[in-house]
Amino acid sequence: MEILEMPIVSLRHPGITASGMFDEMESLTPSDVSSAPPLKDQISFFRPSVQLELENEDPKSAKALYIRGWMIDTRYIFIFQKCLPALSSLHSINLWNVGLTGSTFAALLVILRQCYSLRSVVLDGNPIAGHPYYQLLSEDSPFQNLTLRNNKIDDAGAKLIGEALSTIKKSNKTLMTLNLSFNHITDVGAGYIADGLRLNRTLVWLSLASNQIGDQGATKLAEVLAPFALTHGEIVERRILLYNSQDRQNSPSLFRRPDSKSDRSASQIGSNTALDKLDKTGKGTKGTSKKKEKRDPVVPEKLLSNTQIQQKKDEARTGRKGSLVTDVRLSRSKMSRLGKDKRVMTQEQEVPEFLNPLVDFVEHQNGDIYLSGNITLMSINLTRNKITEVGLRAFHTAVQTQIQNARLSSDGRATSGLLRLAISRNLFPGTCETYTQLQKLMLARDPVSRQRMVCSPSPGHHDPQTQS
Repeated sequence: MEILEMPIVSLRHPGITASGMFDEMESLTPSDVSSAPPLKDQISFFRPSVQLELENEDPKSAKALYIRGWMIDTRYIFIFQKCLPALSSLHSINLWNVGLTGSTFAALLVILRQCYSLRSVVLDGNPIAGHPYYQLLSEDSPFQNLTLRNNKIDDAGAKLIGEALSTIKKSNKTLMTLNLSFNHITDVGAGYIADGLRLNRTLVWLSLASNQIGDQGATKLAEVLAPFALTHGEIVERRILLYNSQDRQNSPSLFRRPDSKSDRSASQIGSNTALDKLDKTGKGTKGTSKKKEKRDPVVPEKLLSNTQIQQKKDEARTGRKGSLVTDVRLSRSKMSRLGKDKRVMTQEQEVPEFLNPLVDFVEHQNGDIYLSGNITLMSINLTRNKITEVGLRAFHTAVQTQIQNARLSSDGRATSGLLRLAISRNLFPGTCETYTQLQKLMLARDPVSRQRMVCSPSPGHHDPQTQS
């Protein structure tokens, strides 16, 4: 392998934003524009370069890698394989216009999965035949932020991404932000993305700016935010999940403490009084030995004494034998021998127990089963598309429904649901009543800037984006 020209690795310019992406122009305030880097620095920003962000002076403490305009082929993939997994603090990688192909993308994906602290991946300006980007959204993917701008993603690619977000059988549980702006997604592709948002409960920020989405696609995206009717396949899957859950609860187990007397088996009725006394006094395990022994074989509960039954219950609560806590500790010891303690601790802290949204509370209306809408998604960017007042009304209705449901909710989550809607530079007139009403609703819900106009008319009208 011969590399005739080695790229010069330099420290990243301090004037560039930490996210490595240019902010949307409509979201910039005058103070932001005045603090932008000079024009000379902006031009040099797009020149082929390799830049690093370091936590300290140690080169191995790189936390972000930026490669722009430098063509990456199999030779550099080999270098990445040797270097990137060794950077234990690397949490962000930005590859802009590096000429990725199907083969280099597949090899790069294997390397990125070995970077256990990596959370943000930016692959802007890398159109690839077949649109394999959905592989970054697999069910076991650790990435939280993904940017795929200007990759010529069409409706076929949007379908793959939508299926990666969620289906009735699986769902992505880690991705929080997804940027699909400057692509070729139409109403059909927006419908696929909306289908992926039906059962996805982790994505909080979505950008579909500068695409070809009209009223049909905007309506489908808005319908996901409010309660929607389940399809036949979703109803069947819901019944299967409920049946399996009820079957597990009703199955006898030595380590499951009965919740009520009706839950207890007939063989335990004779010892109910003794068990209750042991629970109140807490003296059931006084005479038991504390010495660790091998796991006892499964014995029918009716053959165990009261003291043995109480010991089994204590072990289930404390996790000393056969519990999930023990399994986690064993897996941690195994990973430590492989030098992956950091990855295990991160997964234990960040990955909560996943509950399928299909088992949530539903309502029956006119023979249909309605599931509560997606209130996890808090920000949508649909600027520079082909949306008219029809699509605008769909979002207005969805936001109103979320506000009403939040006020009636028992847990008091008054700010749940969509908090920011960027829908500027579309085809609706700025004088329409729906625009004015939606603008008031979103300005009251936007926690970042209540003075910013979140909706704006078409380019032909005055657009007061920034008001002091």
